[in-house]
Amino acid sequence: MRRPAVVAALLLLASLLTGVRQPAYAAAPAQVTDMFGRTVNDYGVQLVDWEGYLANPYVELTVRPPQDARFPVTIDLKAEGTSRLMMDLPSELTATGATKRLTFAGAAESRTFKLAIHSKRGPGADELHTLRLAIRDAGGATYQQSMPIRVQQDQKSALEPTIPIAFDYRFDDITGYFSDPAVRTASEEAVKDWFRFFDLAPFDTVPAGAEPNHLPGDDWQNTVNVTNQSAYNGMWVLFRGIQRPYSTGYPAGNGRYHTRDGRQVPGPLHRSTAMILEYDEAAKQLFTSLADEDWYRTDIRGSVLDVHGLVMHEYGHAVAFHSDWAGMRSYVANGGADPDVVAYQGRAVPLDGSYHIPGDQPYWDRLSGQSGGWTHLFPTRRWMLTKLALLVAENAGWTLNRDLTPFLEPAIRTTSLPAATPGQAYRQTLDAEGGVPFYDWQVTGGTLPPGLTLDRFTGTIAGTPASAGTYEFTVRLRDYDALSTPVTRTLRLAVGGDGQANVARDATPAASYTSPWESVAAINDGREPQSSNDTANPRWGTWPRTGTQWAELTWPAARRISAAEVYFFDDGGGVRVPASWKLQYWNGTAYANIPGAYPRALNAYNRVAFTAVNTTRLRVSMDSGQGSPGLLEVRAYA
Repeated sequence: MRRPAVVAALLLLASLLTGVRQPAYAAAPAQVTDMFGRTVNDYGVQLVDWEGYLANPYVELTVRPPQDARFPVTIDLKAEGTSRLMMDLPSELTATGATKRLTFAGAAESRTFKLAIHSKRGPGADELHTLRLAIRDAGGATYQQSMPIRVQQDQKSALEPTIPIAFDYRFDDITGYFSDPAVRTASEEAVKDWFRFFDLAPFDTVPAGAEPNHLPGDDWQNTVNVTNQSAYNGMWVLFRGIQRPYSTGYPAGNGRYHTRDGRQVPGPLHRSTAMILEYDEAAKQLFTSLADEDWYRTDIRGSVLDVHGLVMHEYGHAVAFHSDWAGMRSYVANGGADPDVVAYQGRAVPLDGSYHIPGDQPYWDRLSGQSGGWTHLFPTRRWMLTKLALLVAENAGWTLNRDLTPFLEPAIRTTSLPAATPGQAYRQTLDAEGGVPFYDWQVTGGTLPPGLTLDRFTGTIAGTPASAGTYEFTVRLRDYDALSTPVTRTLRLAVGGDGQANVARDATPAASYTSPWESVAAINDGREPQSSNDTANPRWGTWPRTGTQWAELTWPAARRISAAEVYFFDDGGGVRVPASWKLQYWNGTAYANIPGAYPRALNAYNRVAFTAVNTTRLRVSMDSGQGSPGLLEVRAYA
């Protein structure tokens, strides 16, 4: 290895030979912090893709330039890895990501920017991209740094409307726009995007020819009266292309067929709607792609018409934003002061005379910075469905599916922690859901065991505990929504002799029977149930089997067990809390019952403590009651 003096001499010689002064690199990088004051240079940034058909929340970051740089300094940002990444204006979209330039006159200055990702249609895996910073100071010195951009994909399975939608093209006889299969596909997906978020069941069947509607001719003259050509129990959507003067959508205006099982449902709801498409063929080129990586092309202005975005927006008038909806008339009369809208947006959101959400910035969707129109924080011309638009649309009489991630409030799901052993490495990650999940975790009361720390970004408690004892502490969770109320939970962590270790995770599970769509591995996967009717985590159930059913844990060597906890699976239908249950242990030749009181609570762990037994197997035996038995989680304490 060359000595430092030799290396320095070689660099000086290279400078003299080329006649160029070699710029010095900044000694310290730029500092990037988030809304909680956390430095994210090392951890990076987390974004969320909510449900694939909705404008996603952005994160705001603050950049401080290298303090030893020569000013002015420019920092070129590049969010790269997918065209779906975007930054607030002024910025540019590209096929590989977004770019933006920040300038700094002095070391005391800071600049903020917003980073978001356009939705990925349909389910997908979590993503990993890169945020690069290219720094140049007044002397020509440069510095490169980067950090990861993690994208959490909340949609893990296909999200489709829960009622059938019939598309009727019979009357597209003026322009024939919908004869193009790509136009049809983009238009149908735009309509479905609204109904993907509604919590609906099929209605009573409308007989063929019983639902009247109307369609316009060019210039909205020569109205044509139309009906449904076949029976339907969901929605009927009529499409027609005209030559002038504008595109729009509207409901049938009668609200007659909004019954289910012969009973009126809240509304009135209009079950037939029309979508009218118009554009200047001589001046406009249709853009019909729904490919995720093509979306940025909608930023092309003037000559390109994005079919999906236009239909999504105009069909909004058919499905909700129209005076024919009684609930929307009430919303307008009330000045947009709907409680859910005010709670989300932080203010009332009125509608203008044409039943649009106003296009100026106070009424852009607060979390996504998009408006459902052509003015946004971000450089895109695509009309996007927003959470705000859905909350307003609910006033028409629809019910939103509040189980979807955009509508979940922040919550800490972890209810207890496994015990730790002094002097042995410990690692446990707290689980949360809801809100905008670039979470900030902090201990706000009590103390962690000495030797353990809580990672603010990941919620991981890790380290090597130094001393035995039982430690109680309170953790606070904040999500990336400034209007969210922080949530807290007090936890207890036992270290050493004062506590018991859950050894269920070390065992192999088995069962008397497992429904083909369930998994016996669920009973000791360590995932915290949300409730007895948990639909997010794996479950073990025995439907349609009844009678005595069991699930058991088997260890490779004997364990001394003195307590167990079980969390029952109960979906209110075929799987129910058992009429009775008991614990049994293997004594070497047979199963023996463990005496004790056996609670049967819903939405909680049911604990049984007993005189310690040495065993390689622990069985939960259940006698069915109203339905087949099932379990979400079993804990065994040694």
